[in-house]
Amino acid sequence: MGENLKKDQEAKKEHLKWTQTMDDAYIQTLLNQHYEGYRLDGTFTTTAYNNIVKELKDKLGKDFTKGHLMNRMKTLKLHFNECYDLFRNGKFSGFSWSPVTKTWNAKPEVWEQLLKEKSDAEKWRTKQIHNYDKLEELFAKD
Repeated sequence: MGENLKKDQEAKKEHLKWTQTMDDAYIQTLLNQHYEGYRLDGTFTTTAYNNIVKELKDKLGKDFTKGHLMNRMKTLKLHFNECYDLFRNGKFSGFSWSPVTKTWNAKPEVWEQLLKEKSDAEKWRTKQIHNYDKLEELFAKD
């Protein structure tokens, strides 16, 4: 078995714990690839993933695989969409996004109304959402 193939298989088995620094770098590289035209119909090309793997290795010193990147994008997109659908596309009004605090803000009675109908939305009351504007640019149209 080739040495590179063996390393790739071992990396795929390894669970990767993402930090905020890793997410910040990854999201920025996704945007860079999007701006450079390596995203077609909402899908990043193989070239984009190759570029991202190289760029993240240079920036963070970690060996990422395409699988790591695709899995993380799925998670980021899932969390973003949950939040976006609730506050931007949902039937609830009176919320505003604060890029300073990185949270959704509203008067207490507006939160109370939301929580009556969506009790699982409590987490968004204090949860910071880093890179929200970048995620919106990447995923809002999907």
